[in-house]
Amino acid sequence: MNEVKLPFNARLAFTLLCIILIIYIARLGHTLIIPLAFAMLVAIMLLPLASQLEKWRFSRGAAAFTVVLLFVILLVGVLMLLATQMGAFVADFPQLQHQLIQQVESLQTWVNVKFHIDSTRQMDYLEQMAMGTLGSATSFVSTTLLSLSSMLIFIVFVLLYSFFLLLYRSLIVTFLIRLFKGQHRDKLLDVIMQTRYIIKGYVSGLMIEMIVVAFVNCAMFWILGIKYATLLGIMAALFNLIPYLGIYIATIICMMLTLTNSSLATTIQVGTGLLIVHFLDSNILLPRIMGSKVKINALVTILGVVSGNLIWGVPGMFLAIPFIAILKIIFEHIDYMQPWAILLGDVTLKGKKKPARPKGPDHVSE
Repeated sequence: MNEVKLPFNARLAFTLLCIILIIYIARLGHTLIIPLAFAMLVAIMLLPLASQLEKWRFSRGAAAFTVVLLFVILLVGVLMLLATQMGAFVADFPQLQHQLIQQVESLQTWVNVKFHIDSTRQMDYLEQMAMGTLGSATSFVSTTLLSLSSMLIFIVFVLLYSFFLLLYRSLIVTFLIRLFKGQHRDKLLDVIMQTRYIIKGYVSGLMIEMIVVAFVNCAMFWILGIKYATLLGIMAALFNLIPYLGIYIATIICMMLTLTNSSLATTIQVGTGLLIVHFLDSNILLPRIMGSKVKINALVTILGVVSGNLIWGVPGMFLAIPFIAILKIIFEHIDYMQPWAILLGDVTLKGKKKPARPKGPDHVSE
């Protein structure tokens, strides 16, 4: 069968059209795609435990149900801890608002004395900015509390999808093998195995890193005598999961909340401490935990996080790195797409040694 080779302009147009369609479908179907994507990460993370239960004579359905139930128990424990801390924070929010305005007024007086800037205009401008920020924060808290039911529905669907992905994993792998031609079977099995290995290592590594960073943050805040130390420590650890950008968002939020009930010196100590913890995490903890599982260069990481935020918001920022890692694996196994794999990675592909291929779909799905 003769293949028609299109000119470069036509191929470029088709490529751009496909990218636009993919982004449009991703935006249009975010209600289905986002929980399914999180469910895939959860299922891959729970897969080793489910496989172990099956070796202990559990049926596949019972093993999937058991691991999802254990995950729910762990999730409920974390949410109860956060809800306790968040309840105290919401109750104190009016007082925090008043204290923040007082801190802003003190800062305005200092600026007027040191830099001789008109205090009246400065006061009006900064009060409007502070009230606007606090109004936005109040609106955000109210919206968050009102959308609690939507969040619960989202979690329920993620858990359901995770259960069914674990239950029907062999069926899904068999479908993919039958879908592609026979000569691509080995490459497909390589992609599935490497995707499972990399995503499992990435998610489990992030969980370990988050726990360690949360413990260090909370200990640091307790030593400094910060109010809401547990809430701020866990929140900073969660934001730290967003590559490059998350730590700066967490630092600003923690410093603003600390300023409302502590001195400026303590606020600076909080910001400095978070940045030091992030530096140690990025250069010591993260390389040891993650190793070389996800080799994606910094530029692509930042672009992926920003693009994920533009398409799906905060969930897109969390999902960007796993998606890019999967794309990189796929590109590595397609000859004419290998230049894109080189662009995404941090090293040039030179005779990359592939792991041993599994013998069939059952082995891959275990």
